Amino acid sequence: MKKLTNLKGLLLMLFLAGTSTLLAQSSISGTVKDQNGELIPGVNIILKGTTIGTSSDFDGNYEIKNIKEGVYTLVASSLGFDNFTKEVNLNSSKIVLNIVIVENAQSLDEIIVTGVVNPKSKIESSISVSTVGIKQIEQASPRSAGELFRNIPGIRAESSGGEGNANFNVRGVPVSSGGSRYLQLQEDGLPLMLFGDTSFGNADNFLRIDSNVGRVEAIRGGSASTQTSNGPAGIINMISKTGRTEGGTIGATYGLDFQSSRLDFEYGTPISEGLYYHVGGFMRVGEGPRNIGYQGNKGGQIKANITKEFKNGYVRTYFKYLNDKTVMYMPMPVSLTGTNANPTFGNLPGFDITSDSPHSVNIQNTYSVYDGNPTQNDMRSGNNPVSSAIGAEFSFDLGDDWKVNGKARYSNNSGQWNAPFTANVGTVAEIEALVRGASGATGALTYKDGTPFNPANGLAQDIRYFDVTIEDLSNFFSDVKVTKAINDNIGVTVGMFSATQNTKIGWQWSSAISEVAGDGKARLGIFEGFSEGGAYSYGQPVWGNCCQRKYNTVHNVNSPYVGVDAEISEKLNFDGSIRFENVNVNGSINSGQLSNLDANGDLIGFDYDSDGEISDFESTIPTIAGNPGQAISDNYNFVSYSAGLNYKINDGAAVFGRYSKGASGRAADRNNYGTDGLGDVQFDEISQFELGLKKRLNNGVLNVTGFISNTDEGISNELNRTVGNPFKALGLEVESALSFGNFGINGSVTYTKAEIDGGANQGNTPRRQADFVYNLAPTYSFGTSKQHLLGVTILGTSESYAQDDNDLVMPGYAYVNAVAKVSLTKGLSLSVNANNLFDTIGVTEVEGNGNIAGGLAAARTISGRSTTMTLQYSF
Repeated sequence: MKKLTNLKGLLLMLFLAGTSTLLAQSSISGTVKDQNGELIPGVNIILKGTTIGTSSDFDGNYEIKNIKEGVYTLVASSLGFDNFTKEVNLNSSKIVLNIVIVENAQSLDEIIVTGVVNPKSKIESSISVSTVGIKQIEQASPRSAGELFRNIPGIRAESSGGEGNANFNVRGVPVSSGGSRYLQLQEDGLPLMLFGDTSFGNADNFLRIDSNVGRVEAIRGGSASTQTSNGPAGIINMISKTGRTEGGTIGATYGLDFQSSRLDFEYGTPISEGLYYHVGGFMRVGEGPRNIGYQGNKGGQIKANITKEFKNGYVRTYFKYLNDKTVMYMPMPVSLTGTNANPTFGNLPGFDITSDSPHSVNIQNTYSVYDGNPTQNDMRSGNNPVSSAIGAEFSFDLGDDWKVNGKARYSNNSGQWNAPFTANVGTVAEIEALVRGASGATGALTYKDGTPFNPANGLAQDIRYFDVTIEDLSNFFSDVKVTKAINDNIGVTVGMFSATQNTKIGWQWSSAISEVAGDGKARLGIFEGFSEGGAYSYGQPVWGNCCQRKYNTVHNVNSPYVGVDAEISEKLNFDGSIRFENVNVNGSINSGQLSNLDANGDLIGFDYDSDGEISDFESTIPTIAGNPGQAISDNYNFVSYSAGLNYKINDGAAVFGRYSKGASGRAADRNNYGTDGLGDVQFDEISQFELGLKKRLNNGVLNVTGFISNTDEGISNELNRTVGNPFKALGLEVESALSFGNFGINGSVTYTKAEIDGGANQGNTPRRQADFVYNLAPTYSFGTSKQHLLGVTILGTSESYAQDDNDLVMPGYAYVNAVAKVSLTKGLSLSVNANNLFDTIGVTEVEGNGNIAGGLAAARTISGRSTTMTLQYSF
């Protein structure tokens, strides 16, 4: 009986102790609103120094339960807002704390995950970093990733080629061979392609802007040299939504002045505590912003991810499927008058250079010889990337100041790349003589119906059909790192990046004569009794049949890296990192050889129609040799490093400085290889120094960064031209975001003085490098909860040179995008977006230096005005 009494007493004591513990627990709850009283969902709320936290729900409410007594610092943070910080004393009570966060599109408190050894706030990082949020993306009305990236300071994006295939340069680092050799484009922290300048396989070909994008982070210079491969000039990272807060959108977009229909959707939600997902994508069909006579844009994308949170970390898996045909716009006929120093680019009779294109309903099939077989492709396929990707990432706090995180992704990439390219433009007589001399064409030049080829404007163009088969651009990337806090002030990170990139691409060509006519109705010129399938050659004899290619290579990369973060004092922080890049490339390249040669090396043709005879037309068909081709077996390595100091003057200002040195390897098609299998140039190096100020203003932020860079680019032959020079550049970036009640304004301007530092053009400005690039985006929000919006975005560039010889100037220009958005009822909005509102002519690329004496050139221009209407429901 005594034992039973003791047991009851023990149970009573345990019950009272448990009750006491429960009674000692506190909770904190409330609402989250902005300065205008609008409830804000998805705000992260944590007790600083702990793992205790939550997020505000769809109605802006939050609650944190079962908190032990004590004094805590509560921090509320959300993209586009300054952090809210308040000290709270919890003493076994239920505290109600209503939070008001202040909108700031470029908040210095925002945590950055791109291009840094460890995530940290902007004001604490010693790098130049910019963030583009959902509202800015909507206002910019981008028709491509390139058009969006033009809103980032320091980036010059030649976004005139359609949805992909853009050229990018960063802070004067050159566009030497197209694409983005020194800039790495990422999706959720991993590269889209190992190389940004693979011909017809640019990274942005496999990237689409849709409502899955949560934000864009972009760094220039900084630690990009050590935090990614082949991106020493910068990183642009597209970060996806995750669904941690329930919500979604569905929107239908229609072209008002061009034919286009598009449906976007996205939705994310928690499934249970610590488990949530997001899924979204788009589908569309349309002609595109230029008149081509057929539906050139057709396809879509779907992406999804699911996240499981644990007490000490999370695991996320994701996938993407992209199959999207888009029109590729190449250089086209333009009027060129004035002088080389002060030229005017304009329209031609019957051809508008902002709304027309060499594309036509009369240009459908391409003909060539691929892998020794007669081949036909559809010009209407355009840029058609097909990508299936699956990936995963994780992050865990292991205790004892150890952390581990990693991510990996496999992408199965393939597709087709087709576009008409204006190689030469002139009078009918000039083009006819050029073509006959190169191809040996006979017979009268007529239209398909047999009538004489006699365009109304007297002009013709010699067209190359870019006809590229992307058999395999698959890749695998992984990046795993472990961090250990040595003490309260020093942390060390050790990581390993690994990559495998396949490059199996075939280049085929056809050549044709066409009218210079718009509205997608240009007719082809046919040589009677000679031309086949509308082409005067199933090669490119005017170029000497130079450029048939078949690449079949594999790059393998292993890159260990080490980083150190050190808090030297309460205000002064240091971070440094070093990366060891080890690259192996092997495979084969078939190029520059013709299998249809006689014993003397003369071209004897290819029996395309298998009739047992070589016709005059078939005598000019080139084919790639049927042998294994040039064997590639190359190994190289280099070391990259970066070090920076950040001094936090106060909670609203910091200065930083950084020096870095890095390199970028070359894609297989951007190099020549010797008989020993080694590349002429294995990598190109860049050294950079920057000094910057980050300042919080009463109504916004100001970032100012000065920079100096030196690019040591090796000289190599690429197709039929020599590329490669040393370059140097210095400049200044200024970026600001300001808010004045209902009025807000974001903008940036970058000044760059770039110079070729060697070779025949030493002292000249690199081609297509402007002294100034700028953007300005004012907005006006109105209504009881700022539900209505008017905004414009001005994007501009000063003049630049067409080529490194600095002969022909490309004039500066500025174009305006505009948006008007009206909330019809809760969750339902109607918006009208106009891209290039005033139909501005902007020239981004010229073939050679044109023919100013003849008044003609082949050039690529930005597309003219295209206006869309979107009906969107948010839920």
